[in-house]
Amino acid sequence: MTFLKKLLNKIMPISFLLIFISISGMIFSQNDTTDEKNVARMIFSLERAPEFVGGIKALHAYLDSNKTYTEQARKDSTFGTVYVNFLVTKTGGIKDPEVLRGIHPDLDSISVALIKNMPDWIPGEQRGQPIGVRYNLPIKFQFQMEEIKNMTPKPAKYWKKRGKRKFMKTCREDYSKSQQECDCWYNYIIMNYNDTKLKRLDLEWIFEHQQCK
Repeated sequence: MTFLKKLLNKIMPISFLLIFISISGMIFSQNDTTDEKNVARMIFSLERAPEFVGGIKALHAYLDSNKTYTEQARKDSTFGTVYVNFLVTKTGGIKDPEVLRGIHPDLDSISVALIKNMPDWIPGEQRGQPIGVRYNLPIKFQFQMEEIKNMTPKPAKYWKKRGKRKFMKTCREDYSKSQQECDCWYNYIIMNYNDTKLKRLDLEWIFEHQQCK
């Protein structure tokens, strides 16, 4: 029994080493046989990641100068970040953009168009050779302060004084919200329920299912 344990102790480290070498060989040998899209997913670490010509500042400048809002996205008051994944080929070209997480159909389409129309990148490298790499890029959409002011309607007559006073009291005392939260929700009410009086609003449902930003 003791002899068997000693034998196993000698064999197991060698076995694990052989398994490790076999797996490593599979990963890197496939680099020469599979297409760029699949190869890029197999690489665990890169000697050099792909880069937009001019660096991150130039990339942001490109995005900021080319992204736009559609009228529908403005009407829907949509803002946030679209995450797009795409392939930077071994020649630096851009291929196969796909939205990983979107925020609005119009803005998602605009994000994909931004990627498709990008100039070529500096490709990534592995073992001194250019290689195709998939890249995730966040694209932020946000309104300028002046646009936000223009989007917020003026309170209806009811909401200027009487409605606002009642709402603030209810918001603080019945729902235990802070003054800052109540101010935010008041603006939300003006934007979405300006023509509806407080007694006809289901505040509990609004607070639970809507978002005030």
